[in-house]
Amino acid sequence: MLKSYKFNYLFNATLCAIAVILAVTPANAFPEQNINTVVKWAKTRPELPILRYNSEAHGYEGTKEKLYFYADVTSQNGIVTKEGITVSGDSSLKFATKNAKAVKLLQNIYNSNIANDFQKSRYVTKVGRDQFYRGQKFAYIAAEVQGGSSFQIIPLRNLQEFIDNAKYCQTNQCDL
Repeated sequence: MLKSYKFNYLFNATLCAIAVILAVTPANAFPEQNINTVVKWAKTRPELPILRYNSEAHGYEGTKEKLYFYADVTSQNGIVTKEGITVSGDSSLKFATKNAKAVKLLQNIYNSNIANDFQKSRYVTKVGRDQFYRGQKFAYIAAEVQGGSSFQIIPLRNLQEFIDNAKYCQTNQCDL
């Protein structure tokens, strides 16, 4: 009887600990996750809009005030290939590693790990308007766009592929 009590006590204590960890661990959404995870995560971020599927763009997107957010999805398995933010109408916010306002926005939307990874990332190259950065966790693409600034997170292992594609699109017609 005593062994059964101890087992139940330990079992319940373990379940409670797991529940607490899950409750306080923030949800995050990054490339290479399932789009359902990203859509659920976006609903928890007050800065982000509600995401809706756009068949022409092959992904999910939404706009909230001056912020546009999107997640590109592979059609085969619903995995996010890249995601991005564009902020318009704020000339003081430029996605650059030394722009405190941009880094703070990334921290608010994602978390301090992503903001710090971008802030400490290494500049790789510029192709057209796109500036490519290599972080420890992800690669990043920043660009000044008409009326704003854009930021993309891509899988680190795909950085060279994105650079090569941007170079190709400089001399060939590409669907953007």
